[in-house]
Amino acid sequence: MCQQVFFLRHAEVDQPILLGQRYDAPLSAEGRKQAQAWAERLRDIPFQAIFTSPAQRARETAALLAGEKISLLAFPHFLEVSWGQWEGMPRETAEPLLQLQAQKWAEGAWDWSPPGGEALSSALKRALEGLQLAYSLYPTGNLLIVTHGRLLQALLCHLLGYPPAEQRRFYHRRGQLTWAVRLPQGLYYLRALAVNADTPL
Repeated sequence: MCQQVFFLRHAEVDQPILLGQRYDAPLSAEGRKQAQAWAERLRDIPFQAIFTSPAQRARETAALLAGEKISLLAFPHFLEVSWGQWEGMPRETAEPLLQLQAQKWAEGAWDWSPPGGEALSSALKRALEGLQLAYSLYPTGNLLIVTHGRLLQALLCHLLGYPPAEQRRFYHRRGQLTWAVRLPQGLYYLRALAVNADTPL
């Protein structure tokens, strides 16, 4: 039996620094509007559960979608990639470093990590473990995963069988959603990629 899995990057925050794992932020007013728009858009989909990164920006997004009726589970597997010593830097300072990181990973160096940070291979491994745990708890029915931008790129790239250099095609802005279908063989296909709440599905 096929299973529908929705992946959502957390909604917007007002924070001009690189967040990662050690630095966090609540949703901005715009972020709350984004999450509420998705709650309205997805209200007719009977979710078995919503899984979220425990980061505040992801939990707040997930809570606005879950309401009081849908089970909400926080899994550390879905935390953002750790940027180590880069976390907390102003975005303009961190941007050249992030471009270096993107180049390394696009070249296939998934074991490369920022100083004191996490290799993409390690982050992907824990994300896949989180997915398998979610599937073991809910082997059927619709699931929603609320996570972070860089982790989501790598995860979708892997699930759909693309090489590391192609992960940029799975870029999501904050508050964008991907709708995937998991086939019994463990393969995936997409019904929507990186869409906003006002995009027809």
